[in-house]
Amino acid sequence: MNSRYFLGLLLIVFASCSSPLTQEQKNADAVYLKQIKEYTLNLDGSSSYHYYHKFRFNSYLSFNRFFGETFVAYNPEYQTLRVNKSETKMADGKKVKSPENAFNEVLPSFAADAPDYNNLREMVITHVGLEREAVVELDYEIQTKASFTPFISDKVNLCESSPVKEVEVIVRVPKGVKLNYNLINKPAGLTCKKSTKGEYDVYSWKAYNLSAMSHEPLQSEGFTAYPALQFSTVDLLTAFNYLKGNLTKGFTADESAKNLLASKEKGWEKVELIKNYVVSNINTYVVLPQLAGYRFRSSEKVWQSNGGIEAEKAILLTALLKNAGFNTQMVIAGYPHFLNKEVGRPNSFDKFWVKVELDGETRFFSAVEEHSKIPGQRIPIAIVDDISKVNLEISQKPNLKLNFNSDLKISAEGKVDGTAFIKMNSFDDSKDLLRGISSSDYTSTKTSCTKDSIFYSASFTNSNLVKKIDGYYIMNLPYIAQGIAANGIEELPLARITSIELLGSINESYTFVFTLPNGYSLISPINETKVENSLGMCDITRTEKNGKIMITRKLIVNKAIIPVESYSDFRQLMTIWADKNLNKVIIKVE
Repeated sequence: MNSRYFLGLLLIVFASCSSPLTQEQKNADAVYLKQIKEYTLNLDGSSSYHYYHKFRFNSYLSFNRFFGETFVAYNPEYQTLRVNKSETKMADGKKVKSPENAFNEVLPSFAADAPDYNNLREMVITHVGLEREAVVELDYEIQTKASFTPFISDKVNLCESSPVKEVEVIVRVPKGVKLNYNLINKPAGLTCKKSTKGEYDVYSWKAYNLSAMSHEPLQSEGFTAYPALQFSTVDLLTAFNYLKGNLTKGFTADESAKNLLASKEKGWEKVELIKNYVVSNINTYVVLPQLAGYRFRSSEKVWQSNGGIEAEKAILLTALLKNAGFNTQMVIAGYPHFLNKEVGRPNSFDKFWVKVELDGETRFFSAVEEHSKIPGQRIPIAIVDDISKVNLEISQKPNLKLNFNSDLKISAEGKVDGTAFIKMNSFDDSKDLLRGISSSDYTSTKTSCTKDSIFYSASFTNSNLVKKIDGYYIMNLPYIAQGIAANGIEELPLARITSIELLGSINESYTFVFTLPNGYSLISPINETKVENSLGMCDITRTEKNGKIMITRKLIVNKAIIPVESYSDFRQLMTIWADKNLNKVIIKVE
């Protein structure tokens, strides 16, 4: 950096650090006093990334466990790294520069088991002189050759794991080069400025006092609720076609591959066989494709080396299934929040799947996981699709409707017999039907399927669902695995700072009709427990009629995304619904 630029940087940093810290910044383990992320597309097509931060340590935990080192990954074949500054200002004002042995180039841990990516490197920068109230200044640059990618693009997260007092993003492009950009969840007070300096158009964004990213569970999938800036010198169609060209590869099967393809299975069984082979027997490398410039190895190399990144395994699976005679396409997927037709980023597609059409049915498969259904909110796009015609709008989450009706008889020996009928409007066959009881205690059958509903029956024959404790029989009530339970809700604290995102709004109901032996009575649950609020209702009742006891449970959550202001209502509903004492029956021998 020239002296004028460095002086300007110092003035900016001094100004940003002179204002007092917010309460959150004071209480956090650490805080970014200033952060600069600068991208430049050079006149010769090469590019550079410049990073700077001034980072304050507030707690012992911050430097003993979290931020004592900085890791910078890069590809030496196309990139060079230069560290301009790594210096600590201690609490008493003493400045300590990182010594030579504080800079160690290593093989990234994510590439350790990926021989074909052992050319990648990671600089480990160890910060010295750390103590409470110490401030580290770090400044480095990565220069990238023009041949790495034909354009520059990125998504910049404006929030970090620690609060950010001030962040600035700068993008420089040659005059006449169009820069496309958009902001997601624009933070209050963010400013945008465009100027021209010499042969470059300069775009800059500044934001102040950004909260840290929360560790709360059940946040929006893909962290799509946080502020981010994305930019590119090309549109989405161009970036899509660039990916498409690198993902379209054939495969010449060797003898071992031919043996796999010659298996006697037919139809979906054969698809599953080939998919399971790729998932289980081809190692998965967790290297990000952008570190290789989205250059994917051939399917022959992936097969012979017995390993590949997710995209490479998906390419291989697609090729194997095509060689087996199936109508198969490679699919890329990304969150619609980050898919903008004007802003083309290859890394907006973060998943690679395989689509198979057979017998009038379409299924999606992962080449790295055992599921066969695309999860969540991502939009799948086959590489043969015309992306200009794909709907990139955020889809509305479903209203999940689940109903369980059972008629159960409990014997004097504590055995349970009976039948349950389950109706759902959405169900993944690869997952369990019921939870709360052992899978060995029931058998299930899919009885029918319509456009809007799936029907199952479950049989309980001499099941050991009841435990005898001190003269009482206790039975945990089963529940549908893919209802509200599928969200994995555990403890709910008194307060929350982020929205909750469920798989869908919920309308879930249960009816348990019990026939008890003579001399037995139900002592829990008692009567009715009910709550209604702005978010829905939870109702648990017990009635007796014609010598039978009926327990009904009903939960309605009318929103899939629970805003912070509705959290207390959600917590009220779920506290009752999840109460262990209300999720079991207790029977007493009179």
